[in-house]
Amino acid sequence: MMSDIEKIREHLLSLIDSEFESDAAFEREMELAEKTVNNWRRRRSSSFMRMLPAISERFGVTVGELLDLPLRDDGGELSDDELELLTLYRKTHTLPKRMRLALKDTLESTINMYLAAKDSRSRAKDDKHQL
Repeated sequence: MMSDIEKIREHLLSLIDSEFESDAAFEREMELAEKTVNNWRRRRSSSFMRMLPAISERFGVTVGELLDLPLRDDGGELSDDELELLTLYRKTHTLPKRMRLALKDTLESTINMYLAAKDSRSRAKDDKHQL
């Protein structure tokens, strides 16, 4: 079974692989020493752990997402539907950032459209009952 640090390492490396042509390109952008990512890949270093805030900012995810922690504002458990949506969204980490953002925007627009339609039907129903 993979340890938590190994899961974080694998998630981080997959993000790097999906958005950068090489480890060196990531190292340059993040101003890291040469061979840093190579050391992460070879499990010689876990220095990425202290860099999680900077890394999460670079990839536009929360530290919780890097740690694979489902977070909620209300502190409650995630429903099965929420877990399924989160799992589907996390599968997109291999997509280029612009595609991932387009997918997120599409999902948000679709949900807002359904909510607006529901509100519209609800108001029409209320108006009918007031007559």
